[in-house]
Amino acid sequence: MDFLRFGSHVLIGVRGPREDAVEIRRQLMEFCERTFGLRPENSSVEIEHITRGIEFLDHVIARRVIYPTLRYTASGGNIVSEKGIGTLLSVTASLQRCIRHFRKLELVKGDRDPEPLPCSPMLYSGQAHTNSQMNKFLETMADWYRYADNRKKIVGFCAYVIRSSLAKLYAARYRLKSRAKVYKIASRDLSRPLRESTNNDAPEYSDLLRMGVVDIIEGVQFARMSSIPSCDYTTFPRNWVPHHELVLHEYIKLQDPKFFCELHKTIKRREISSPQDDVSKMVWHYKVHGVYDNNRVSKKLNEWRSNDEAVNGDTQLLLDKWTMYERPT
Repeated sequence: MDFLRFGSHVLIGVRGPREDAVEIRRQLMEFCERTFGLRPENSSVEIEHITRGIEFLDHVIARRVIYPTLRYTASGGNIVSEKGIGTLLSVTASLQRCIRHFRKLELVKGDRDPEPLPCSPMLYSGQAHTNSQMNKFLETMADWYRYADNRKKIVGFCAYVIRSSLAKLYAARYRLKSRAKVYKIASRDLSRPLRESTNNDAPEYSDLLRMGVVDIIEGVQFARMSSIPSCDYTTFPRNWVPHHELVLHEYIKLQDPKFFCELHKTIKRREISSPQDDVSKMVWHYKVHGVYDNNRVSKKLNEWRSNDEAVNGDTQLLLDKWTMYERPT
């Protein structure tokens, strides 16, 4: 049995008959009811076979049967082609889940044939700021579907929805009446400045020009399929641990008073400084000496110390003489 959790999403893999999976589900529901006082419904704890596909975190994990063609050279120099059979574990992004998320954001309407809606949250933002924010959103989506087999298809769909939504928004804002006119003026990636019908200059550009500042309008990413990255098939290291699990392990260690006290003593004993202290020292050494040299700095500090001690000794001697001269009077 394998167990995987991401936030409130839990995936349990069982290698065995269906009766074992049903028994594990019963024990899990009893544990939740006994520990948390909540009993999950059977519909929320589904049991599916790997061949039918398991939906987890907007992806469908399935085991597919493939029939590759094997070509080899037989005796006599003849090339022989034979059909083989094999199984492959696939991770595919769920298009329906993606459409559902866009429908919650009110960027599309419909289910089977979704139609993009104007991006109303960016109604009062300029073209440069709007495109920049949408690019950040598309980069997040491309990273979210990084390991999906159909990464190009799903990211291309997201880019289509975003571009169409922005085109409808710009058509309403600049009174262009259709997306085709927006694409004709602003190009396919909406990188050219749009203009109002009553003014020759784009409104945000005219304001920035009066202030002496011009913002560069970024084009909406993934306007073409060739610019969309492919699926990442890089294998993980054998002892790979997610970053958030490493952070949790470090946090659990710090909760131990004994470990925390030992760490605190070690820091005090070794005089470990913070990065801000190191940077301030480096800047000060550059300012004083022009070149950062630790040996030179230490020698200079020793010279200053010896000079200070000599000056303090001479001062004390002068004060003693002055008191001696003052006593007879």
